[in-house]
Amino acid sequence: MMRISGAFDETVASGGRVLGLAAELLAGRLELLGLEAREAKIRLLQFLILACLGAVFLAVGLALAVLAVLLAVPPAWRLPAVAGGAGVCLVVAWAALWSLRRRVARLPLAFAQTIGELKKDGECF
Repeated sequence: MMRISGAFDETVASGGRVLGLAAELLAGRLELLGLEAREAKIRLLQFLILACLGAVFLAVGLALAVLAVLLAVPPAWRLPAVAGGAGVCLVVAWAALWSLRRRVARLPLAFAQTIGELKKDGECF
């Protein structure tokens, strides 16, 4: 009877150690997840700030450039000048948005490190 009780106690102790290790592992993964969430938030905020600043200064610059061109062009050529300026602005805006889309597509997925670590953990168990 003593042997069974001793083996049972060892099994319970081993199970407790395994659960403790699993809890530590989970805590480490949650910390990593939190760090990645903060990094993703900071990166998104930087993109938004830069995009807003770029859009505001681009709009102001374009408005001033259009006004200067309209004042410099003779009245008979004003309509073609405005149409040409609008076309150029549309092409530049499309190129900028396409470039932004490509850059965002090349970024690593959010929480990629956490997902990789969880996959490694799953392989270990």
